[in-house]
Amino acid sequence: MKSSVTVHSGALSALACGMSLLAVAPAFAAESPLSQAISRLAADTRQQRVIDLKDLGIDRPIILNATDARRELYLPVPADVPLTDATLHFDASYLNGESGRNTLLLSLDGYPVRALGLNEGEGDASATIGVDKSPRDSGSVRLGVAWSSIISRVQCEDERAIGNVLRIDPHSRLSYSFDASQLQDVGAAWNALPGKPGILVAPGALSSASYDAAWRLGVAVERIGKQARIVSFPSVKDSIELGDLNIPAELKQIPAFASLDGKGLHTLDDPAQIGALLVLGQTPALNADLAINDPQLLKAVTESLDALQAQIQRLDASAGSAFTQWRDRHVNGALASGTDNVRLAMLGAHPLLLINQDAAGKAIGLFSAAWNKLARTRQLTVGEEANMPLSEDGRVALSRLGGKPGSVDVLAKTDWSASFPLGAVAYDGRVPVSAAVDVSAAPGASGTPPIASLFLNDYLIGAKQLDADGQKERIEARIPRYALGSQNILRVSFQRQPVSDLCRETPQAFPVAVLPSSHITLDKAPLDSDFSGMAARFAAGAQVVVPQGYLDRPAASLPQVIRIASASGVSPLRADFKVNSDAKAALSPDKSFLAFEVPVKDSTESVQVNGEGHLLINQKEQTLLDLKTLNHLAALQVVDSGSQHGMIYRTLGGQAPNFARPVLLERGNVTVLGDNGPLTTFDAKDPTGSQMIDDEEPKGFDAWRKPSALWLIPAAVIAFLLLLLAGHRARRNRQ
Repeated sequence: MKSSVTVHSGALSALACGMSLLAVAPAFAAESPLSQAISRLAADTRQQRVIDLKDLGIDRPIILNATDARRELYLPVPADVPLTDATLHFDASYLNGESGRNTLLLSLDGYPVRALGLNEGEGDASATIGVDKSPRDSGSVRLGVAWSSIISRVQCEDERAIGNVLRIDPHSRLSYSFDASQLQDVGAAWNALPGKPGILVAPGALSSASYDAAWRLGVAVERIGKQARIVSFPSVKDSIELGDLNIPAELKQIPAFASLDGKGLHTLDDPAQIGALLVLGQTPALNADLAINDPQLLKAVTESLDALQAQIQRLDASAGSAFTQWRDRHVNGALASGTDNVRLAMLGAHPLLLINQDAAGKAIGLFSAAWNKLARTRQLTVGEEANMPLSEDGRVALSRLGGKPGSVDVLAKTDWSASFPLGAVAYDGRVPVSAAVDVSAAPGASGTPPIASLFLNDYLIGAKQLDADGQKERIEARIPRYALGSQNILRVSFQRQPVSDLCRETPQAFPVAVLPSSHITLDKAPLDSDFSGMAARFAAGAQVVVPQGYLDRPAASLPQVIRIASASGVSPLRADFKVNSDAKAALSPDKSFLAFEVPVKDSTESVQVNGEGHLLINQKEQTLLDLKTLNHLAALQVVDSGSQHGMIYRTLGGQAPNFARPVLLERGNVTVLGDNGPLTTFDAKDPTGSQMIDDEEPKGFDAWRKPSALWLIPAAVIAFLLLLLAGHRARRNRQ
């Protein structure tokens, strides 16, 4: 009896299980192919990235030509996020003009991965290397390149070979993918920005607050060595380049997706098509990494997705539910209201940082090197300030300016550098006046001490022959005005004498270290009316003024404002923004200013274009180009207005330049800009450079060292002896 009860219970269990499966089966059957396709899109959060050396600002081949030359390159990746399908494509070639042994060694994160012997006359040195998927807490993959060229000679007196070189192509790249859901904090997303991140803005004309936030964010991106792109959210009647869209077959039954099944230029005639492009996430017109939290933008996103959802709902109710789930995962986080200034969210197929338009300045301060590592959540609210700490004694450590202290091995020559915009360090009228680099070096086999040379913007400002006893040594140098720019690179070059001892020994590298106490010193100095002087003024605060027309065409004007503001040293944290709504009203500034295409009261501009299309320089007419061909040129110049100093940017001709790279300003107060940056730079107030010569004349005690003043030294000695003799005679007379 007990056994029969057991069998009956088992039968009931099996029956219940079967009924449950029957109940679930209709649910699976109800999920249509269209629903399944949308669900696959909702589950796919994989992001594909390609970063090449050009994205890091390396637009020319890297040449390695020493007996032992080494270079380390840091390719940014998302911090603490596993990589998928990561591959390094190393593009290089070599020349072998001298007989000998050439070796190329590649390493990833310090681990050797590929060694090549390159001993033909010339050839390809490219390599494709798989990269492991381990998360990098540093936020970068470190590529090490070592090149060795040894020439066999009987006595080995000289192993230099100018014809044995390795050329690393700027198209060398790292391709990888990662899961966007693994990005968990704002700081990691900021470090994971590609080389040319897109800033998404609302369609059409922008509000003053939205435009203000966009240019500040763009300058912040430029300050970390990247090039910002402006991406305007599409609107109906816009033309979009479709390229090769990969549209799942199930989605082509939806009219919006079916209309995009083509190539070439496509004119959008329905908001649902914009929503379809947002879902696919394959179009450069919607490939953004940052966005301004503008109500106008959020409204446009909502309207496009609502139109697409209406089409899906009419075709398939279950697919409509699946699309609602897609919106919950991929869009609604960005559309949610809140008090946070910065938010990490998904918008379509891409993760992005959403910046509140009313608190962009505060949010940007959070991205600085001083506070970035504290941004450890997906939503952040910055209070009143998030500024860089200021030094009371005027000293700023180079480690705060991107220079990483540490040791490097030097066989023949090695460089160490730190870069900083002048606006990031100058404050309260102070500018860098001196640099002190503390180093220590181990002794080498050669009796010739190593030499450390100090450069600022490729000007040699100091050098020292090191004792090389492992102790701290300091290289101090005055920073001349002509070497200082709005963007600065401080470089230390170490050079040793390699020793072979007639081939009985192999030359070895010995370590040198740049110590954390290395710093620059700021002090108050009279500021010139040139680009570097304006960068120092802008560091304390500036007024950025644009015409109303710039807000009407943000995609064309914002790149100009971002590039020029970054080059001139305007601080996105301490600048005011003003829109000049009256094109005929002259600006009367009450502080240092950067004006774009607006008239400035009582200013005399050195570069102008008259009504006949002639270029006027220094008020002397010089026919340069006809107006019809005077395109893609602009002038940036320093002017005075009352008691205020400022800069004016004006387009020369019909079209503004399309800056292909960041603008670097040289010494002067007037520059003519083209697509590739400054074409010519000069000082309108000092065209011959005589004032620059006077500025660099020795002053104070150093003036005694001038050849013209050497006669004063014996004269002073004679005068001193005469005074002693007169005193001695006076004492004898009194006695």
